[in-house]
Amino acid sequence: MAPPESIQTGLPSKEVGTDAHDEEELANFGYKQELKRDWGLMHNFGISFSIISVITGITTLFSYGLNTGGPAVMSVGWIVVSFFTFAVALGMAEIVSAIPTSGGPYFWAAMLAPPKHSALSSWLTGWFNLLGQVAVTTGITFGCAGLISTVATVKSSYEPTAAKTVGIYAALLVSHGIVNTFGVKVLRYLNNTSILLHSVGVTAIAISVLAKAPTHQPASAVFQKFYDGTAADPDEPGWSIRASPAYVACCGALMSNYTFVGY
Repeated sequence: MAPPESIQTGLPSKEVGTDAHDEEELANFGYKQELKRDWGLMHNFGISFSIISVITGITTLFSYGLNTGGPAVMSVGWIVVSFFTFAVALGMAEIVSAIPTSGGPYFWAAMLAPPKHSALSSWLTGWFNLLGQVAVTTGITFGCAGLISTVATVKSSYEPTAAKTVGIYAALLVSHGIVNTFGVKVLRYLNNTSILLHSVGVTAIAISVLAKAPTHQPASAVFQKFYDGTAADPDEPGWSIRASPAYVACCGALMSNYTFVGY
């Protein structure tokens, strides 16, 4: 069976403008529209911007980055990971413009794979995507629970424990489930609020660090200083010696990769 014309050309067969035409385009893929299209450009940008969450990636893995390569890997890693992430984003944008379905990657895999491998490709893509989303949700939420526990100690007698942190973590997961199940309409406003909070937060952190830092390192320290703190004991060699500096650098790049994953 030949693919629809809109897949072959990568362009819609008509000028997109009405809901009726959108439904017609989806029908070309054998896909019936059932979800309401009430999210605008800013709402969709907001959810991607929130998932990336630069503040979360920096605060939860800052010490990890310092110990797995130090400033050099943390700074250069962002540049390298950003480049490849942008390449992936361009590829996904090209596909979604040709196959604008809510199914996302697993539906794309079914449409683009050879017919005999279509079901398997879709199944693998769907499950890997689900497992990845579950993992990133639990990771980010656990990091948030740790931050809440830390902030709660400021000017208070609160003492964080593992049990308390897990309790906060569980409460956050439940709240996420409730909002996504019963408050989908609220998400658009939360996403827009998130854009503002993240923009203000990142700007505030950048300004405060530059303004309040007691000393400032030269650019050579930021982009060239490599540090390996992976040894379990200070007297033992780290993984840059036991394996290679490249291995430690790859581990350190996970800091920026973790921030971009899931968008």
